[in-house]
Parts: sequence; C-alpha cells; structure tokens
Amino acid sequence: MTFFSAHAQPVPVSVLSAGVTPQQNIPDHIDPRTRLSGNWGGMRNRLLAWGIDIRISDTNELWSTPVGGAQASSNYIGSTAVEMVTDLHVLTGLPLGTFDISAMEIRGRPFSNTPLYVFNQTSNIEADDNGRLYELWYSQKFMGERLAFRIGKLDLGHDFMVSSVGLNFLNASFSWPIMPDNDLYDQGPVSPVATPAIRLRYTLSPHWNFLFAAADDNPVGGPFINAKDPWNQNRDPGGTRFSFSTGALFFGEVQYRRTLYGRQGTYKLGGYLDTGRFPDQSDFNKSHETNWAIYGIADQTLQHFGRITELDAFVRGNWTAETDRNQIVYAVDGGFALKGAFGRADDVLGLGAGLGAASPCLAWADRRAGLPGQGTEYHFELTYQAQVTPWMIIQPDIQGIVAPSGGVRDSKGERVRNEATFGLHGNVTF
Repeated sequence: MTFFSAHAQPVPVSVLSAGVTPQQNIPDHIDPRTRLSGNWGGMRNRLLAWGIDIRISDTNELWSTPVGGAQASSNYIGSTAVEMVTDLHVLTGLPLGTFDISAMEIRGRPFSNTPLYVFNQTSNIEADDNGRLYELWYSQKFMGERLAFRIGKLDLGHDFMVSSVGLNFLNASFSWPIMPDNDLYDQGPVSPVATPAIRLRYTLSPHWNFLFAAADDNPVGGPFINAKDPWNQNRDPGGTRFSFSTGALFFGEVQYRRTLYGRQGTYKLGGYLDTGRFPDQSDFNKSHETNWAIYGIADQTLQHFGRITELDAFVRGNWTAETDRNQIVYAVDGGFALKGAFGRADDVLGLGAGLGAASPCLAWADRRAGLPGQGTEYHFELTYQAQVTPWMIIQPDIQGIVAPSGGVRDSKGERVRNEATFGLHGNVTF
C-alpha cells in the first residue's frame, strides 16, 4: 500500500518581501523605483496618507526534470498576489487597528505529486489552478503594543515553524516543513488555504516573544484522503468555504533572540495539537483521534564579511510519536545563505538540504501489500537570488531528490527514480 498526501503552498519569499507580508507594516511613502508601476501619478502616496497600502506581486516559474521521477517533464507555474492593508486609526482617527484583505490568482499545472512523486513540493508557489480569497483579518495591539491580537482568515505559516533563512529557498519544505504539510488536514493552515483563526503574540522583552493560535483544522471540509482532488483546493476554489466540522488546531511557540559577538541569532521551540481524526497508516478504514508534533528552529548569523556580506545558517527539526496516524514522523532540514554574494548587496546564494522519514507503520503496510516499504526522502537545493532591479528578482535553482517519497512505485508499478530538477523563478513587484 502506498499512501500519498498532498502538499501545501507556503507563500514564497519573493511574495513575502513585496506582496503578502507577515509584518503588515505600512510605509510612510512609496519609492517609485521599487515598483514596476511606480507611484501611480502620486495616488499611492495619497492612499498611504489615508492609511491604505495596496501591494501587487507576480511570480512565474519554469521547471524541468530531465532526470528521474516517473518520466521527464517540463512545467510552468505562476501566482499573482494582491493585498490591501488599511490602518483604520489613520483612516478614521479612532483607536482602531489594522484590516487586511488579499487574494491570489494561481495558474499552471501541479507536478510534484505526478510525475515526481515527492513528499513535498518542488516549488513553494505550486497549487491548483484557481483564483481565490487568501487572507481576511483584523489586528489590534494592546499594552503598549506588547500584546498583538489578530482574528480572521489567517495563514499561520507566517508566524509558526518559520525559518527566516529557509525562506530564501524555493523547495516548499524549507518554508513550510514536510511534517505538517503531509500530516495535517489541507496540508496545514498555509497558502493558499488560509483558515479561520485567532492569533496572539506577546512581546515580553526585545529577546522574548510568545505566540499562540487557535484555528479550524480543516476549513475546506474535505476528507483527509481525496484521490480525485488530493490537495482539496478545488473543493473550495474561491477560498470562501468554512467547514468547522473536523476539529480544532492549536499552535504555540516561544522565540528567543540574542546577539553574541555582533552576530544575531533567533531560536524557536513550539508544537501543535489537532483535535480531529486521522486515518490509520496501515488501515485507512480505521482512524485515530487527535494529533500532535513538536519542533525546534535556529537561525544564526555565522560571519560578517565587510559591510554588505554575511553568512547565515539555519537548522530545523520536527518530530512526533504518533506513528500510527502520520505519514511523516520526523524531519530535519538546514542550510546556509550568503547575503550580499559577489559584492551585490541584495543577492543571496543558498545551499540547503533536508529529509523526511515515513512512518514505520506505513512501511509495514507497504511490505504487507508486496510493495517496497516507504523510508526516508532526501532533498538538496542550490539557489541564487539575484535582485536584477529594485522591483524584479530572478532566481535560478537546482534541486536533487534521493528516494522520492521514501522509495515508492509509480502508477505503472515501477520504482520512482532519483530526480534532478532545474528551475527559474522570477518575481515582479508592481
């Protein structure tokens, strides 16, 4: 028996830097050099004076896998994000917070499930071809801005399980880890399937942050396993359906920031608990109540080289003891990012690697069915992010996958071969 789950689409770093952003800071003015469409004849600055910031970002990617997988393939995918952030205090003069609404238009054909058969997506913008509401929320700060409250339709991948260094890579596992991507409903509360949630952030000091979120664990309301629509995104193509029929998902995270010898580090410990029911990995007719996992992340600057260049690193680990209800039971990833590479202040050269280990219960069921037992998948990535203009990023990328999905067979019964994938990512900020 081979068990495939779908894969989430975390917001790529190119969109995070210019489109849908986790910080939601509204600037005082727009520098027209950083937007392809400029300042709209001064209209953007007039909107900012009213507390309104409109952000548009377009991403396009070409991918080719000439070696490995079920067959050689070439693919195009793209995504356009549009967001409006409104500071209601500036707009109305009342003691109100921030309102945010955003939408995504996604195009191209997903290819990581077939023909690549990998645990996680090759690209972090890969999703079903839909135009959909993304986030819709209200945020308010209290206690001298030490407590931040946010409620609405949220992408919790902006706040939880995030490595800032990992966001420089294109493989989806570096932005949203393999474990929640494969083990949670709808592949977790991340783009493009945001979820109804409440999120709290408490800043104790410049060194300590505490985060908590309570969310619906399955906003689409689809089954955990859906052979006809494995990502469940076409069940809710507009992003406006909310089910509340499965269970609740809770996240908690502690963040600690420290500067040692002039080198900044951020360290995180967290976990999640889901009260829903999950299929047994050896018998899909059975299910188990609740699910959980814990994780740790370290982002660390290792060395400064002159004024603009620095070497950063990250490592992240995820683990669960619930081997009977999770496809992935532990995962580790890490990498290095050289910022200011080759003397170019905004360029990034990255090298990353990771692994995801399948459940021994799933491997046993595979062998019982006469199939090779799923084991551990390994992925590698070499990438270069070039800031060609202030409003455009070009990013060539090379990825390798060893033992796709831990060593599975394709629809023809043949073992899926190790893969080499080449990509070209481009992002334009309008």
